[in-house]
Amino acid sequence: MVARTRESDPDAEFHIQQIGEQRHASSLATIDYGDAFVLDLRDKGGIAMSGAINDDALTAVFLWGEGTTFNGQRSEVPQLRIIGPGTEFKLEMPGSYRLMRIGLRGSALESLRTASASHLGQRTALMPGIHEQRLTAGAELELQQRLLRTVGFAEAAAQRGYDLSAGLAVAASEAGAALARVLSLTEQPSPRALGSSDRRDIVDATLAILEARPHSPVSVSAVCEVLGIGERMLERAFQERLGVSPRAYERERRLRAAHGLILTQGDRLSITDIAMSFGFWHLGRFAGAYTSIFGCSPSEARRRFWRHAAPD
Repeated sequence: MVARTRESDPDAEFHIQQIGEQRHASSLATIDYGDAFVLDLRDKGGIAMSGAINDDALTAVFLWGEGTTFNGQRSEVPQLRIIGPGTEFKLEMPGSYRLMRIGLRGSALESLRTASASHLGQRTALMPGIHEQRLTAGAELELQQRLLRTVGFAEAAAQRGYDLSAGLAVAASEAGAALARVLSLTEQPSPRALGSSDRRDIVDATLAILEARPHSPVSVSAVCEVLGIGERMLERAFQERLGVSPRAYERERRLRAAHGLILTQGDRLSITDIAMSFGFWHLGRFAGAYTSIFGCSPSEARRRFWRHAAPD
């Protein structure tokens, strides 16, 4: 017999179901103040969740973990998704995972809509549906830090029993403002036409190959051999579809996965361990590549998120 419970929070209603045999354990920090809801959940144990965002709310989430799926799609690397008003979702987290979330409703959501009126990317993200936002790594890091600072402030206030209502209101509003800034910086694909559905199929097939080996480097030549195409065709398909080269995409995919591991296990794993987990065997090159997209070194990112972590 599998337990199934009905739950709700300020922005959504959902069912939670235990899956598998692993014992469930979690660490939760959250703030619900005014029209903003901010949450950081580190969880371990097989959980499935299905539900819908309320009609008057919007939620932005980072969700990742080994074996985790979001509406049937693998979600093993931190990626911002916007779940629009009234949108249904289905999540499966069979092992350890992390969920970072900012929810807006009421006046906070209306303010974001007003501010987004002249920005197509923002307007699209505020519509019903699930919108995957391609961020610059620096913008991603900024939003994650703001989210964690917000829930950390609320957690400290609760532990000390202080009445910090004014501070909590400011923290919640700043989290919403950070989300608005990120949406304005969202990378848009190149406006060039694909030219044919074949190129779209090539990119989709390549992404499937990369997702099948989330921890390992995959060479462009190996992808071309599997698909039976030339490197020039693959390059053109990626440039027209995603605006980046396949080599750059593959490297950034592993760098973002390493960043996700820093966020989830940086308190107990060294930067060397994390780098090697994703096929970066030269620590100096890994640090340089990480810094080039996130704007700080992996060691500095680890210190920001894990103040008491052991030395590398």
